[in-house]
Amino acid sequence: MHPSLAPYYSFFGPALDKSRDPFAQDVQIGPSAAFERLQTAGCTLATQEWVDNHWSLILWKLAGLAYLQPEREWYDDQKRWCWDEVYRQLLYRYERELNQGVRPPLRMIATQDAPSVSPMVLCISDILWLPQRSQLDGKLNDRVAELEVTDGWYKIRAQIDAPLMRAINKGKLKVGRKIAVVNAKLDSERKDPQEILEAYGSIKLVLSGNSSHLAPWHAKLGFQTDLPIATMSSLTRDGGMIAAMDLVIAFPIAYFEFVYEGDKKVNNGPLNEQEESRLCDQWQVKHPNIFIAQRKREHEHSKLRENLEKTFRRYAGYAERLERKAGSNFRPSEAGPPDRIDDLYDQLEEPEDAVSVISRVSSSDAGWLAMRIRHQMEKQQETMSEEIDKELNDICPPRDVRSFRVLVVKDARSGRKPANREAQLTVWDVLNVHLAEGRRAGSFQVGECCRVTHLQPTQPSAWMDSSPGAQIFMSTTRNTRWTKLRPTRRET
Repeated sequence: MHPSLAPYYSFFGPALDKSRDPFAQDVQIGPSAAFERLQTAGCTLATQEWVDNHWSLILWKLAGLAYLQPEREWYDDQKRWCWDEVYRQLLYRYERELNQGVRPPLRMIATQDAPSVSPMVLCISDILWLPQRSQLDGKLNDRVAELEVTDGWYKIRAQIDAPLMRAINKGKLKVGRKIAVVNAKLDSERKDPQEILEAYGSIKLVLSGNSSHLAPWHAKLGFQTDLPIATMSSLTRDGGMIAAMDLVIAFPIAYFEFVYEGDKKVNNGPLNEQEESRLCDQWQVKHPNIFIAQRKREHEHSKLRENLEKTFRRYAGYAERLERKAGSNFRPSEAGPPDRIDDLYDQLEEPEDAVSVISRVSSSDAGWLAMRIRHQMEKQQETMSEEIDKELNDICPPRDVRSFRVLVVKDARSGRKPANREAQLTVWDVLNVHLAEGRRAGSFQVGECCRVTHLQPTQPSAWMDSSPGAQIFMSTTRNTRWTKLRPTRRET
């Protein structure tokens, strides 16, 4: 049975007036009759659209259960392909969603009350083939499809990439298959939140192959607590971001130095630690003035901080004098300060002008100006370190060096396919990675297992197939996070 055919199914059930006429014959009950029965039972929050949606998904689920355990359909007290079970499921969904307010995942995503990037298990309810378009030479483009996926409660369209399209063509993705997805994007024609029953044609999820994989038939639909862990055998060069992997790691540290050749920024590397130390010494000899300035960085830092603190003390004195002039009776109004307060604040920059401003302002303006000074001082104190660093970089330009490490990694776990591949993983800003206390930043040990998130495929033309010894290439991103795992035997 296909979900799109469910609205045309009906069941025999008791008539509404059966209690008054015990001899009344059973009647056919479809979606419209089901809505009337819910209204009669006091389920006034249900609409016909809500019933139509859940009717299709309930019947699809019950048809699958009946196919799985056909022997139960022989017994009236166990059968599930019947009106009584459909009605019971409708009442359960009404009570849970509309009465208790427990909204399903796709409805929360449509209303933008839950992030679409969360891990989910969804079921493919339909494959929608889009119209083919003609190219300039008159030939038709390759067929392109969208998925319709469901969380068991609602349906939404899903845009797919090339690897998922290939999976459809190979028959790996079909109606009824469950897929675990993460990092899905919500593509909406409107910025405002929408109710999912009204937004079927205007919103869709955008799925990528490397962040999706087949889920077991018994997997529970909806949000998941754990990220789906990818293995190298499932990755493709054009499959987009990789949500998470469990890896076994090893290899030495390296550096890139970014230098300018004219107006063009190029990198010099990769460099190991010895080469980087040698180039650092050469750079200090080549740029003695900058090196001297760099050695004086602490002195300059103290000087800049002292100047800023001197300015803060001066403005704090202005605020105290203005607060005394405003007196205890000053009460700021809800209308806010007069427009002239900003001009008065600008005149405080020179100490000579500040004395004149403070002496001539009214008590009301004095109160507003004191508040303006206090507020501005708080903002400047929050950004003081950034301002000092900015000025220091102008005085003493630092070398533009970014640390990285190339790790040869293998799967710490594998699925049904053998773990033939290994990867070269470029870890950017490796000195920011701390895996254990007491160890040097950016250090790894041979055989160490880590869970790594948000990886990006690189060098797509150099990716090899899944034969033994094949290599693939990946790199970390700004969102990459590292978690050290307990050493375990690799799953096979």
